[in-house]
Amino acid sequence: MNRDFKKTFFTCLMAVLLVISNLIGMKLTTFMNVTIGIEFITFPFTFLCTLLIINYGDKRDAYRSILVAGIIQLLITISYTLATSLQSQTVIADYSVYVNELFKINETNILASVLAFIISHCLLIYIYENFKFLKKELFGLLIGLLGSMSLHTIIYLLITMSEYSSEIVVDMLVANIVMNLIIEVLIIGLFYLLREKNKMIANTNVEETKNNLPSENNITEKKNIVSNKVIKKSANTVKKKTTGSKKSNYKSKQTTKNTLKSKEKVNKENKK
Repeated sequence: MNRDFKKTFFTCLMAVLLVISNLIGMKLTTFMNVTIGIEFITFPFTFLCTLLIINYGDKRDAYRSILVAGIIQLLITISYTLATSLQSQTVIADYSVYVNELFKINETNILASVLAFIISHCLLIYIYENFKFLKKELFGLLIGLLGSMSLHTIIYLLITMSEYSSEIVVDMLVANIVMNLIIEVLIIGLFYLLREKNKMIANTNVEETKNNLPSENNITEKKNIVSNKVIKKSANTVKKKTTGSKKSNYKSKQTTKNTLKSKEKVNKENKK
């Protein structure tokens, strides 16, 4: 698999994880005796996709992928909202009620999720690229992942939990940050695992290209063969030119002899 395919794959995976996270986020569970959304199973891995896209490409590719994932989520939300707003028919049994209950979407939560998604991933790219430039990649991963995931949680909770008390919001924020710390270790491990595989593939490709390249001796032999062919061709052309010049000289001599003979005949006849 080449780099373009991998960038496309992780861009699509990021969009799928974002959509699934917003769907399963309605399911709530408890962690540390605090209520949190179940989207922690899928959403943190969108940050892994961003890091891998940077690794296979650059930060511009990562920004484009983030924008594409956000646009896909918005299009899905708009299309689903329009579809559910249409009036149902009464002739045939309609099972859309079950679908609506399964994929019940709150547009405000979706918009908050997309906004938090874009801002947090851009923050991750900024922190990671600066630490990578300073040759402190691991610190960039640790600080970038923790800061971006925490920022996403803060933005999302402030928008969607504004009706609840501040104590509940703070408890959910702390629980999400602790969960993010646990998942961050897994994300960093997967990142280094997939990145090392990429380096190994790149090294094998370089070795194969080196093996396929001709050696210096073969190059010199080919050069000598080509030079010998050129010398032979030039020698043949010179021979042809010399033989042609000899033939022309011979013809000119014969013509001069013939003219002299004709003159002698004319003189003899005149004498007679």
